[in-house]
Amino acid sequence: MEDLLRFLPGPRPLVVRYGATAVMVLATFGLRLVIQDRAGPYEFMLFVPAIVASALLFDRGTGFFALGLSAVLDATLFPWNQDPQVHIGAIVVFLVVSSGLVLMSEGLHRALERANKAEREAQLLLSEMSHRVKNKFAMVVSMIALQARQSPPETRAALEAIDSRVRVIAKVHDYLQHSRHEGLVNMREYLLGLCQFLEEALCSLRLVKLFASADPIVLPPDRALSIGLIVNELVTNALKYAFPDDRTGRVEVLLEKRDGLLCLSVADDGVGCTEQEIGLGTKLVKLLAAQLGGEARWESLHPGCRASVVMPGALELKGSPPAAAPPRAAS
Repeated sequence: MEDLLRFLPGPRPLVVRYGATAVMVLATFGLRLVIQDRAGPYEFMLFVPAIVASALLFDRGTGFFALGLSAVLDATLFPWNQDPQVHIGAIVVFLVVSSGLVLMSEGLHRALERANKAEREAQLLLSEMSHRVKNKFAMVVSMIALQARQSPPETRAALEAIDSRVRVIAKVHDYLQHSRHEGLVNMREYLLGLCQFLEEALCSLRLVKLFASADPIVLPPDRALSIGLIVNELVTNALKYAFPDDRTGRVEVLLEKRDGLLCLSVADDGVGCTEQEIGLGTKLVKLLAAQLGGEARWESLHPGCRASVVMPGALELKGSPPAAAPPRAAS
């Protein structure tokens, strides 16, 4: 259906429509002269494709024009001195059957035009709705930022955390609006973009670098959003607690497929971590991990800390190498 819609021409001038129809019929008549009587006594059935094509591509008028021209041209080759009644009967049957095909082809043409128009209107409506949603996200972020500037430090920190989470949700929406993967999220593109945003927002005045890497994986939007929120919380916590006193360091985000499972990890080379650190961000990470069918774990490194979530696997992105790209800076 979609391919046929692309091939159907729009409105054409009268000369173009009837000229193209005449060319199709004359080409069929040329074929009729070449094969002569090899296909039987009534080879005018060869004209049916040209008649149907003219009605489907243009309109009913060109279809009937093709029908009449075909009947006249082929009738000139009939042996009228032998059984003229049989020839007339065959032409009448040809006219009746082909007339029905013309009407059906025109109906299909109109149905395709209506479907094409409805699809364009739906795309326009979806674009308008997406634009409005994007504006609403921007309005919410602006209101949160305004309130944060007028709040005491404790409240400001909470509002800034909310602002960051809203931006993660908005980024998934923005990605889906330009998605080339049938409503699925390319996690490599999404995580690199998310980490670039986090580095610009949180590392601009610090000597900490944020690196990100992901296998070629696609996920449904709800799972991609949960992973994005987890990355946001873990990276924010690492930058907030792992590098006190303006220490230098690095944070690495890795998403990979391993033994049929999807493994997400955020590691830093800071001061380390313990299982007992239970803040709102940690609780949110554990809740999101459970919703994904996985479990969040923290382990101390030497130096640093690694938080990881192992969950059910995902689809591989077609046309991409199966191996994960080496960690690279998000910026």
